[in-house]
Amino acid sequence: MIKNSYIAPFFISIVGYIFMVSMDTTIKILGDSYPIYQLLFLNAIFSLIPISFFVLKFHGIGFFKKQNYKFQLIRGIMHTAGFLFVLKGVILLPLSAVYPILFSSPLILLVLSQFFLKDNINIVRVSAIILGFIGVGISAEPFGENSVSTIGALFVFLGAVCIAIVNLITRKFFALASSYESSFFSMVISSIIFLFAMSLNFELMNLKDICISMMGGFFAGLGVSAITYGARTLPASIFGMTSYFQLVYGIVLGWLFFYQLPTSQNIIGIVFVIIAGSLLFILDKQKIN
Repeated sequence: MIKNSYIAPFFISIVGYIFMVSMDTTIKILGDSYPIYQLLFLNAIFSLIPISFFVLKFHGIGFFKKQNYKFQLIRGIMHTAGFLFVLKGVILLPLSAVYPILFSSPLILLVLSQFFLKDNINIVRVSAIILGFIGVGISAEPFGENSVSTIGALFVFLGAVCIAIVNLITRKFFALASSYESSFFSMVISSIIFLFAMSLNFELMNLKDICISMMGGFFAGLGVSAITYGARTLPASIFGMTSYFQLVYGIVLGWLFFYQLPTSQNIIGIVFVIIAGSLLFILDKQKIN
C-alpha cells in the first residue's frame, strides 16, 4: 500500500508525464521542418507562461529574492542537457522505442539515491534494477535489423542520465525551492541557452506550426512542474513507478500521429520494464517507511 500522503503527488506525477509525452509529440511533429534548437527555445519560452502563473500565484512577485542561485543554475544546466538529449532522440526514434529507454532514468535515480540520499538497497531493488536495464537494452534493439538509430538511443539514454541527476538534486535539496520555482528557473536557463544556440540558424514558421509549438510549451510547463513536485515529495521507488505511464501513452500517440507500432523487441523490453516496476511496487516494503 502507498501511504496516503503519497497518493496526490503520485497521480500529479502521472499527469505530468502525460503532458511531457504530449510535448515530445509536438516536437516530433515539427522536428523534420525546423532546427532543433529553435524548437527547444520556443518550447522553453512558451512553457514559462503556465509556470509563471503558478509561481506568482503561490509565491508572489518577489519570489526571485530568496533563491539559492547556485542550486538553480546547476539544476537548470542539467535540465537543459536532458531536455536536449531526449528530444534529439525523440526526433530520431519511434516513440515506442523512446520510453522504454527513458525508463532507465528512475533506475539510475534508484542507484544514485543509494549513494547520495542514503536510501537503503536490498535484493528487491537490485533485482528490479537488473531487470529494468535488461528491458532497456532489449528495447534499444542493439542487434536487430530495425531502423532504430543507435545514435538516437544513445541520446535518449544520456537524457535519462541527466534527468536522474536533476531529480536527485531536486530531492536532496528540496528545501531550497518549491517545484514551481525550480521549474521556472530551469526553463529560463533553457531559454537563454537555446536562444544562443539557435541564433545562427532560425527559420520562419507558419501560424499552424507556431500554435503547435505553443501548445507543446504549455504541455512542457505543466509537465515539468508536476514531475518536479513528484520528485520532491515521493520516495525514488514510488516516483519511478509514475514514469510507467509514458510507455503506454507513448505507444498510443506514436500510433495515432506517426503510425508507428512497437516491434516485438520493444514489447519484450517493455514487459521486462513492467516486471521490474512491479517488483518495486509489490515487494519493496521500504517504500512505505
